[in-house]
Amino acid sequence: MFNRPASISLLCPPLRPRGGPLAPAFRHPMMAATFSTTPAASSRHSKQALASMLKDCPPYPYPIKHTYKKSWFGLFDGKHLQFGNSVPDEEYAHKTRRTWKPNVKHKRLWSKALGQFVQCKVVTSVLRTGTIDKVGGLDEYLLSSKPARIAALGPWGWKLRHTIMQRPEIQQRFQKERIKLGLISPERAKEKFRRVKAKVKSRKLKS
Repeated sequence: MFNRPASISLLCPPLRPRGGPLAPAFRHPMMAATFSTTPAASSRHSKQALASMLKDCPPYPYPIKHTYKKSWFGLFDGKHLQFGNSVPDEEYAHKTRRTWKPNVKHKRLWSKALGQFVQCKVVTSVLRTGTIDKVGGLDEYLLSSKPARIAALGPWGWKLRHTIMQRPEIQQRFQKERIKLGLISPERAKEKFRRVKAKVKSRKLKS
């Protein structure tokens, strides 16, 4: 029987065992990359965090965009990634693809209804005089009933809006507005406010 020389065995790496990985010499550089149709781990974590955040509040009335998941967890005013070309000069024919990201800041905003600072990611367009400063604070910005404002809040702003609306002070404010509009009688409004106050008190005792 023919015996293979030892020198040849050094040149020929062992074949892949059944069900095992390829030997290093048989691996192609392109085989190092893994391809999968499942979403990335960060994407799964973002979706789980979004579902957990919106679990105890009414469903968000507008479609949630999946192109910029960072905007789910802050006040981004509807801002998303923008794509375009960087052209150095008109006489040059070549263009370079680039991306514009929203100008995001980490800020501590005071909430009068909650009685504490709220730390959040917010774009500069929300901080300018046309939005939070103009309307009179974070609470007034979140409690606006305009459809464009609610669409710009995003999931995180919608959750914070729902939390603020559960405060007794805000409930009493809404009751006064309903009385002015003739939607409810003062006696019924007082009774409803007592129920809300008792409900908040029982929650505090449980926690």
